[in-house]
Amino acid sequence: MSKRKGEELPGPSRKKSTSLVGTSSRVSEDEEDDMDLTQNADFDINTKEADIGIVEKICLKNFMCHSRLDVSLGPHVNFIVGRNGSGKSAIITALVVGLGGKASVTSRGSTIKGFIKSGKHNAEVEIHLRNRGPDAYKAGTYGDKIVVERKFTHDGSSSYKLKSREGKVVSTKREELTAILDQFNIQVDNPVAILNQDTSRNFLNSKSPHDRYRFFLKATQLEQMLLDYTRANEQREITKEVIEKKQQTLPTLEKEVLDWEQKFKSLTALDDLKTKMEQRKKELAWAFVISRERDLQQMEKNLQQEQKRIPKFDQKVEEAKAKVEKCIQKHNDLKERLRQTNEEVKLLRPQFDAAKETLKEAKAVLRNRQNEFRKKESELRKLAKERDDISARIQELQKSAQHDYESERREREEKIRGLEEQAKALKAQQTTTEHDLENFRGEVTKLKGEERQMQMDVNSMKSHEDKKKKQLNNLLGAKNDRLARFGPYMPNLLQHIEEKFKRGEFHQKPRGPLGACFKLKDPKWALAAERCLGALLQSFCCHDHHDEKILESLFDRVCNDRHRPSIIVSRFKNSVYDISKLRAHSERFPAVYDVIDSQDPVILNTLIDQRGIENILLIEDKVEARTVMDPDVQAQPRNCHEAFTVEGDQIHSVPSLRYYSNNNSHARFLTSNTEQDIHRLQGELTQLRQEIQKKEQVKVTLVNNLRKNQNEEKKCETQLMKIGQRLNKFQNEIYELKSVEDPAPIDVTTLEEEVNNLDTQISEMSTVREELHTQYQTSLSEFQVHEQKFKEVESQMREKAEVGEPLKDEFGLAQVEIEQAKSHRKHYEQKLEEQQNKIREEQRKVEEESKVLESDVRKAKQICEEKINTRRSIQNLESEITQINKQIKAEEKSHGNAEEITRTFHEKRDMYRKIVTEVKQCQSFIQHLEKVMIHRQQQYSEFRKLIAMRAKYFFIVLLSNRNYTGKMSFNHSKETLEMNVQPTTTEGEGARDMRSLSGGERSFSTVCFILALWDAMESPFRCLDEFDVFMDMVNRRISMDMMMAVAKNQKHKQFIFLTPQNMSKLGIEIKSSKIFWMPDPDRGQGVLPFEPVNNEEEDAGN
Repeated sequence: MSKRKGEELPGPSRKKSTSLVGTSSRVSEDEEDDMDLTQNADFDINTKEADIGIVEKICLKNFMCHSRLDVSLGPHVNFIVGRNGSGKSAIITALVVGLGGKASVTSRGSTIKGFIKSGKHNAEVEIHLRNRGPDAYKAGTYGDKIVVERKFTHDGSSSYKLKSREGKVVSTKREELTAILDQFNIQVDNPVAILNQDTSRNFLNSKSPHDRYRFFLKATQLEQMLLDYTRANEQREITKEVIEKKQQTLPTLEKEVLDWEQKFKSLTALDDLKTKMEQRKKELAWAFVISRERDLQQMEKNLQQEQKRIPKFDQKVEEAKAKVEKCIQKHNDLKERLRQTNEEVKLLRPQFDAAKETLKEAKAVLRNRQNEFRKKESELRKLAKERDDISARIQELQKSAQHDYESERREREEKIRGLEEQAKALKAQQTTTEHDLENFRGEVTKLKGEERQMQMDVNSMKSHEDKKKKQLNNLLGAKNDRLARFGPYMPNLLQHIEEKFKRGEFHQKPRGPLGACFKLKDPKWALAAERCLGALLQSFCCHDHHDEKILESLFDRVCNDRHRPSIIVSRFKNSVYDISKLRAHSERFPAVYDVIDSQDPVILNTLIDQRGIENILLIEDKVEARTVMDPDVQAQPRNCHEAFTVEGDQIHSVPSLRYYSNNNSHARFLTSNTEQDIHRLQGELTQLRQEIQKKEQVKVTLVNNLRKNQNEEKKCETQLMKIGQRLNKFQNEIYELKSVEDPAPIDVTTLEEEVNNLDTQISEMSTVREELHTQYQTSLSEFQVHEQKFKEVESQMREKAEVGEPLKDEFGLAQVEIEQAKSHRKHYEQKLEEQQNKIREEQRKVEEESKVLESDVRKAKQICEEKINTRRSIQNLESEITQINKQIKAEEKSHGNAEEITRTFHEKRDMYRKIVTEVKQCQSFIQHLEKVMIHRQQQYSEFRKLIAMRAKYFFIVLLSNRNYTGKMSFNHSKETLEMNVQPTTTEGEGARDMRSLSGGERSFSTVCFILALWDAMESPFRCLDEFDVFMDMVNRRISMDMMMAVAKNQKHKQFIFLTPQNMSKLGIEIKSSKIFWMPDPDRGQGVLPFEPVNNEEEDAGN
């Protein structure tokens, strides 16, 4: 039963309650003993566990003695066991405080800030409540669990957060928590629902009978019901007083109504004047319409004149579009031809590479076979020579007796002299040829170097040409968008920055690129300013590191790594720095700061911080700049150590004069004349292409000369080889002649055998030589074929490449023509759009005037349905209406204002009727409320008697578990509750007062009393703190059996018991029970280490 739902009564079922209400309230105690007190639950008592209100988890942070503690609870029976001082009671205190209870309810402190752990400034309690089933509270919002989080600080303030299962904060209002507690029927201030150890120990022996009776009322919520009835009676009395006051005002109000009614009926004098004024107002309304119609006719005439000019603009636009299409078609044709040429070259590239590779392989094969053939031929010559030498030796030996050795010797010497003269002449020729070869080789090396240098120059010029083309394309793209000069990605990047700033992701909108955020007061300083600021022109600046991270993420998504801008982080200010004292002072020359035009203080402050633009002078003439900045010539301007000339040259004066020339001739970012830069770049591109063409021609000449010298070099090498062969031959002959001796007579049989062996070898080797020669000829033929194919493919590629060069020039000119045609088209389209906007504006005026006219017509018809064609002017009619109004006021002054009299009369009459109606309704409500309250008081008395009777009988039954006797005596009229308990019955011994019982007997009696009250309480959970502290093992065992019996019958309720005793030895047989062990007292502990029984989180039943 919720304490705020007074109409839902707990205890007996509705059927039984109805039958008992009709019984007399004067039933004696004997009659009460015979009454049927059975209660039928309106739910399934065999339900395994409750769906709502169960405490699933309690989390503490800096609460009492705990720095951090998390306690998970089961849905049925829970034991929290720990030694004294381990912080068990803090868990129950946290449950009360976390669910909105006052500190005084816990009996642990008077203020909530007293629960904060010593040395900490705040504490936090988090309660997890189950929220399932059909009675769940806002299940779609919270899910199957509601998390209640309460934080409180050392200054006494506290706050609530109500979260869903996913941790989403649903509400922070105390009223929402109250609604949840009402829905779950949780009573945090009910001492029986949450019984702390102080109340458990002392309330039976320290409280008076009157206090016990109040405790009984509070535990059963009868006290709350009585308070609700009392407030209802108080409100009834207040309503009676209000009714009496209103009834007292009725006669006076009735008299006022009658007086104003008399004045209302006496009004008759002003009808004629008002009728005349109404007529003039009708005429004035239509006069406004007629004036508006004349204005509309003039506007329509102007609109028609403007519309007649449209065809001329359309014609110009169409002509411009046709020209653009023609230029685009020409451009596309050239592009297609270039593409075809490139495709043809690309198609030939595989053939070229394949032919080149094939030629290389054929050349290698030819060289190998040539070497093999020459090697074999050399071996063959050696064998033949050896055979001939042996044959000659044989002949010489055979004829040695017949020859004149002296004449042969002279002949040999003569022959040696002749061979030596020939060898000398060949050596002279060899020396001359070697000299020519060295000359040709030097020329080839020189020509190769010149050709390589020429190729490098051409490549450099082509690279420069590509850069110029890129600059030209960027300028063409930036022709209408200045941001595109800073990179093609820059407009997209700034759009993303603007979107994130509108969504509030930036603390301050980043500025950048800095070069686009200001202008130059004098364009002639563009190159100097650009050289001075350098990379700062492409940089961005942010207010803080939070904005920097967001901007970095945008760079990652939009920019490429090569062109990533830098980011400057500096807190933005709303005013420009005061530089009057620290800036460079010069009457003749401006500082860079002076030529920058920007209204944004952030831009100027950033340039001052990063580059010091207030200290850098701009001096137009370079000679004068050297003189001004040279410390050896004259005193420098104060606070200036750097200057730039109009050409962008940089001059430093400290520690000595240093001058750095600028390599660039034009500004890239700060230029103001884009058209001039485009024409300049186009001219430079044309000149560069002409120079490239000239270089290519010179390169062709160098290549031809190189080939000629290479051919001559090869001829010299061939000639040297032949001379060398002849020299070797002469030297060998000379050596052989000199080696001849007059041989002694020998046997020639061995030599003849050797000749025969050599003939055999020569014959075999000749066969191999012929085979090798054939293979060499075959490879030579294949090489020549492949060489021819390679030259043909190379020639085709060169021809295709030469064809594409003029097309590139024409392609560039076509692109320029397109831009010019588009510019003309855009001009005429803008003119057409301006004319169309002008027509739309006229049409808008006509439409607005028409709407105003229609509105005036409607207003005029509301005043007068039929049109009045008047010729009178608006001013004339307004003047007449004013005169008539003056006459009406003069008449009203003498008789009173008719409208005011009429309005006041109706107001007074309506007020009188309203008060009369309210008085009647309140009187009817009071009568009905009195009847209801009488009935409710009767039911309250009956309900209180039944709950007391049931608690009394249940108390007696529970005492009998230990053979105790006792009784509870209620006196509802005196509001007292007397309790007497007699331990084990002894003859002649009567019931004793609670104060005379021992600690264990009192604790057992307390448990019986609590269980008796539990039967009349509907809270989803019950908590007992150290209920068995004074019990012996017998009392504890019997008390636990009693509570476990109740728990078994109430599986839909949750029970939480806190005790310093070891409960694992009691043999609890409820399977769903859990025992949690608190660690030994340690004020610095962290999360609660649950130590389950039998090395697991124990089910008490196992």
